[in-house]
Amino acid sequence: MNAFDLERRLDAQNDLLPLTPLIMGRFYGDGNRLGQRAQDAPKPPYFTPERWIASSTPAVNPPGIPGSSLSTCPTLDGSPTLKEILADPQLGPRLLGEDRFQRHGGNFQVLIKLLDAAYPIPFHVHADDRFVTANPKVYPAERFGKDEAYHFLDVAKGNCPYTHVGVHPGVGAKEVIDALRTSTDHVIETSPGALQRYGEGFFVPAGMLHRPGTALTLEIQQPSDVYTMFQLDFGGEPLAPEALHPGFESLEEAAERVINWEQNARAGLLDTLRLTPRPWPSPTCGGQVDWVFPPEICAKFSGLRLTVDGTMKFAARDCCALYVWRGRGTINGIEVRGGGGPVGENDELFVGRRAAEGGLELTCTGDEPLVVFALYAAPLED
Repeated sequence: MNAFDLERRLDAQNDLLPLTPLIMGRFYGDGNRLGQRAQDAPKPPYFTPERWIASSTPAVNPPGIPGSSLSTCPTLDGSPTLKEILADPQLGPRLLGEDRFQRHGGNFQVLIKLLDAAYPIPFHVHADDRFVTANPKVYPAERFGKDEAYHFLDVAKGNCPYTHVGVHPGVGAKEVIDALRTSTDHVIETSPGALQRYGEGFFVPAGMLHRPGTALTLEIQQPSDVYTMFQLDFGGEPLAPEALHPGFESLEEAAERVINWEQNARAGLLDTLRLTPRPWPSPTCGGQVDWVFPPEICAKFSGLRLTVDGTMKFAARDCCALYVWRGRGTINGIEVRGGGGPVGENDELFVGRRAAEGGLELTCTGDEPLVVFALYAAPLED
């Protein structure tokens, strides 16, 4: 990779990097809503239930699943990965900003996904940053815990569009583990659930038991793969023993060390974690800007939804990923589209720091509003 040539190309593209859609192979069944662009996509028993957006995060996958989890930049010579570009000592500070380049090690330090699950993802929990840092033997390949948040997109919801988070008041480790060893249905009865409503979402902090449902979901999370399953089967098939609680001797040990049972059993938990869009207070013309992942929920990420019905000047402020959900239009003169085909093929871009600070001009050119999500690896100020 010639940094000088790439820098000239970045100048020509005004620090906007179109990225190739990245459909990921995983072990759980997909709902066939993403479509399939990659010719070498894995086939069952592996599936394609996830699209990763602006990814500089390596995936932890079972052997046999081909392909990379790193987004690529097709408009640059050699189609380098976003990770290669951001790690470059000349290009990384330009695109991330000098301070973030130093603090985040040349990475876009967030993981953004579309989740297209055919069945609810198994009941599980993620460790927090403190536990991961203090226990490198449990998670030898990880640097972070996992806070995550969801936004439910307006397409067919699948057969079980309910999110379960936490446990009912009075439920603890013994009740959950006893239920788990009876059946999946019994363990899910220990947890309150809520309908996955279009245009809303949930914040799920680390240490919280949860089971995502089948609505097509835009997920933003820390770039981590730490988890412990509290379900023994998935889609009618038993989960492999090594996939249940990696790093722990038993479910009892994981339940004691990773889960904050008092927080999980808090009364009214689902209401406190629900995310409902609210207007971004900055002046906007040509459309509407709303917080979908507001900055107060988490110190690791944030996100906005832009609905453009004319021409909008958007003060992006910081490097971010753009995912085009609906409509057609342009972003700083680059033609983009969302909808009209498999959502796994909608356009995405990485916006460098200079372009963000200069502001983006978004223009709707289609018959419906242009809807774009702007997603950040930091809590953008209100």
